[in-house]
Amino acid sequence: MDRNQFSEFYDENIQRVFRFIYLRVDTAETAQDLTSLVFLKFWQRQTIQKEKQSKKVLNPKAFLFQIARNQIIDFYREKSKKPLSLDYVGEIADFQIAKQTFIQKIELNFEMERIKKALLKINPLYADIIIWRYVNEMPNKEIAQILKKKEGNIRVILHRAMESLKKELE
Repeated sequence: MDRNQFSEFYDENIQRVFRFIYLRVDTAETAQDLTSLVFLKFWQRQTIQKEKQSKKVLNPKAFLFQIARNQIIDFYREKSKKPLSLDYVGEIADFQIAKQTFIQKIELNFEMERIKKALLKINPLYADIIIWRYVNEMPNKEIAQILKKKEGNIRVILHRAMESLKKELE
């Protein structure tokens, strides 16, 4: 993949990857950082592949989402190792309250936040599949390629995921 092809691939997939990550992490800034890392790692893999004549990636989009999924897992692993200062939490809360205006509070989409919180509480695999299927509108076949499972398994997991999400929302 040359630079032009990568640029087109980036433009086609940046929003989907960002949405996928955003729905799994705590802030938009974190999602932006992780999205950047995902594309950087993808580009590095493409460069190494070209230099070493290594095995070609058959489905670049599936590979991209595998990288994104791994970045989310790494993010939470690192986050769990870092102690959180109560002073820092207070500063952030004060800043966020001061930053928001009345109009911004009204514009906040309550239902989306509720769903995002519910997604964070269910099995991460279920959350991934729901986001890929319903937010990024990926077909089951593509999800199966990302997870290296059969398409029928994805349908079953998706059904279980929706049941789990429904219970969490109730």
